[in-house]
Amino acid sequence: MTQLQLIPKEQLGNFRFSNIEVLRGDWEKVYRLFSLRRAERLGNNFKGKVRITFRTSGNETKSVDTTVWSTTEDHVSLKGGMSIPVRSIVSVEF
Repeated sequence: MTQLQLIPKEQLGNFRFSNIEVLRGDWEKVYRLFSLRRAERLGNNFKGKVRITFRTSGNETKSVDTTVWSTTEDHVSLKGGMSIPVRSIVSVEF
């Protein structure tokens, strides 16, 4: 088992994200979107941070602690103008 690398959100622009969906099950995808929308409410109402774990195009798994500003079906916008494609997000931790 490999150690997840925690990166600063400012470095997100240096990564290429996975082009394929990283989750297999429908339930996992529904729960991920539910968690992202919950993280959006936390970020907008309380400026709270969450840990987002994502997969890069090189199949590396990374994490970032950040505030979620908005969520769509395809992308998550983060504080500082960064975004992550939803398909590359493995998990959201509160």
